[in-house]
Amino acid sequence: MIYLGPQTITGASDSTTRHPEYQRSLHDWETIRHAMRGENYIKSKREKYLPRPGGMAGEYSEAYDAYLERAHYPQIASYALQGALGVIITKLPEFNVPAPMKYIIKEATREGQTLQQLFMDMVIEILQTGKCPIVVDVEASDNKFKFVRYSAESFINWKEEAVRSRKSLVMGVLKEAMPASEDIFSHDVEEVRRVMILDEQGYYTSRLFTDEGEIQDMYTKPAYFGRRIDEVPLFVAGSINNSLDSQPIPLLSVANCAVQIYRKEADLANSEYLSCNPTLCMVGVSNDDDLPNVVGSSVMIVLPDPQARIFYTVTDTAALTHVKDHIADLYEEAIRHGVAILDTRKGVESAEALRIRQATQSASIYSIYLSALNAIRDGLQLMCKWGRWNPEEVQIDAPSALTYGIPDANVIRAVIEGMGGATMPLAVIHRYLVGSGLLDQTVSLKEYLDMLVEDKGFVEKHGIGRSSAIDPNQPLDKQNGNTVKGGSTTSTEEKDKVGEYSA
Repeated sequence: MIYLGPQTITGASDSTTRHPEYQRSLHDWETIRHAMRGENYIKSKREKYLPRPGGMAGEYSEAYDAYLERAHYPQIASYALQGALGVIITKLPEFNVPAPMKYIIKEATREGQTLQQLFMDMVIEILQTGKCPIVVDVEASDNKFKFVRYSAESFINWKEEAVRSRKSLVMGVLKEAMPASEDIFSHDVEEVRRVMILDEQGYYTSRLFTDEGEIQDMYTKPAYFGRRIDEVPLFVAGSINNSLDSQPIPLLSVANCAVQIYRKEADLANSEYLSCNPTLCMVGVSNDDDLPNVVGSSVMIVLPDPQARIFYTVTDTAALTHVKDHIADLYEEAIRHGVAILDTRKGVESAEALRIRQATQSASIYSIYLSALNAIRDGLQLMCKWGRWNPEEVQIDAPSALTYGIPDANVIRAVIEGMGGATMPLAVIHRYLVGSGLLDQTVSLKEYLDMLVEDKGFVEKHGIGRSSAIDPNQPLDKQNGNTVKGGSTTSTEEKDKVGEYSA
């Protein structure tokens, strides 16, 4: 049957219904969450991540406990997360908003987080799950806007429709946990679903559902000083863009490598235990009460048969070497997925290969960076629309890249020659030095010019006055009307200035 009319909440509606994209992502989210919790948690899941060998079943089931204990789960997923955050935290964005909203820069959430802290939490969530939902809310007590961040697992259902000639979110369902007892010492919670939807008039409403149905007292029509909004104030930042559908999970491949290493480590440790521990053998004697069953410095072995032999077994460990090589290959694969801290590559990587690899990694991290920023920007602009302020006053100062370029010897030589011959504008030189990391990104063009003026030799050679007399938009050989030829100046006025600073 096909239904062509408007869709709404009916008596047969089930708030627990999950979006098909959500269902497909659950297993991956569970894997990465468990990986982040570490080795002890992974081991507590037992056969989920470390299958039980056939020889450790039945009456030999206790052998699995020792097999599990000897295994090692590498923390490479959490290391990769820390490495990515290390790149981002040095270049946090700066936010500017209309004057009535200035408070949100320092108090962006109900928990008192700043916008930068919210941004970092969103990046962490995207790295682990590929998406991070945020909601714009209004504090009824003081009419202040706040952001509410949710986990990817909380955003269970959504629907988009064409509204005013563009695709817009018309329904979103978020899982929440509410206290199940008035006892302050209790941690019991009950799961509820917050349904964000447009009503018959096209305005945003918020409704709360439990397994028994809707909580009528929690039906709200959020408003800011009496003004309602005609769109659902929910935004999703993804690993690639701000689409609502599931997107690639950046750290999933690293977590999967960690699981494979964990299983190989278990096999290797168990094989080493079985084959590499010295095993004493006796030939030509019977194991009666006169012979010990243990070997050690305090035990004397008496052999009644003069033809008896005692020796240690010799095992072939070639297979163990193969397993070790396979584990090394898995670590190498994890490195390729972004775990730079575990880089075991041998030899020196060429500058060009390093430049390409860093540019590739930066693109992935930078797409996450931009997606989180765009979601926050959309939220701030919605607040402006709701509060009737100018959305264009929302300005975000963000870097054009997250990693410095690799200084190239030929380019540096050209820069030096251009500076010496006064043929390259200082603004271009400054931009290259900042972009390559040779100059700190916080050093402005004026500060850079001041640094040049302080260099006595540079002043004497090019006849530059104080930095205030330099036009950053003009080449060096055009400053103050000079014509520089062969490193000398023809301006008597500038010569006088150089003499003044030299003194």
